[in-house]
Amino acid sequence: MVSLLTNFSICIFYRTTGVPCPSCGMTRAFRELFIADIAGAFWYHPLFFLVPLLPLLIWEKTPKFLSSVLLGVFLVVWVVRLVLFFPHTYPMTFNPNSLFGLVRSLIFP
Repeated sequence: MVSLLTNFSICIFYRTTGVPCPSCGMTRAFRELFIADIAGAFWYHPLFFLVPLLPLLIWEKTPKFLSSVLLGVFLVVWVVRLVLFFPHTYPMTFNPNSLFGLVRSLIFP
């Protein structure tokens, strides 16, 4: 039962595709920040420091250009993390229990 709990993810993207989403590691980054491990926070997600700015972007009338730039930065960081770390380096690991992983295991046993 414990292994089921430790292997469970609430991320729909990760559970479906098996690939970590662009915000993967954000919660763990803040956990590390709260225990004053800045390097650990950057390891889990290098853009964790942008999250407190998101309410400002939502409440204020943010230009579409700035929103597009932030979205682009998140996507670029996600792709770089996938290229450098996926699928074997935590937190960018492949989820074999995902829907895609299960279909893949049926097609390629």
